[in-house]
Amino acid sequence: MQSLDGTLYIDEAQLPWMVFCHEWRQSVDGSICAMPLTDDLKAAKAEPALLFRASEARWAKPLRGRPPGSYVTDGPYLRREQDGTLLMLWSSFGETGDYCIGLAISESGMLKGPWRQSEEPLYRADGGHGMFFTTADGKLYLAIHTPNKSPHERAIFVGFHRQGGKLLPTGEVIS
Repeated sequence: MQSLDGTLYIDEAQLPWMVFCHEWRQSVDGSICAMPLTDDLKAAKAEPALLFRASEARWAKPLRGRPPGSYVTDGPYLRREQDGTLLMLWSSFGETGDYCIGLAISESGMLKGPWRQSEEPLYRADGGHGMFFTTADGKLYLAIHTPNKSPHERAIFVGFHRQGGKLLPTGEVIS
């Protein structure tokens, strides 16, 4: 299985998983999968489980100039919110061909989902491989790379806040 961007995730039962992307070059419709690991993290305990495919997100668009239905998945990152909600950030290409970051929410609160995709990308200005962090004074930031063009990629930090159960940008960008 061609895969990339593995992320270690420890579930509610304290069991380790590798969450990763099944490469679109092999699967055509790139997907996010999860594979249970042994306690020492040295081996797989079982076959990977499919969590979702890129085409399930309305905002994700097929790659231009590639076989029809070619969708990318990149950079899964999981975060458990204080209210118990399990979120996953992941990247793909959007409407204009720019690299975008999407948000998926586990409806069960568990790793195996089912996962509901956000209607719009969380970030659409040609940035990807995101992760959230909270500063010592409680501010929430999205760390990403942008633009998605080597060797010009650089880290930026985009301020976010929670409002009405949603994550919304504050307008603050640190580069």
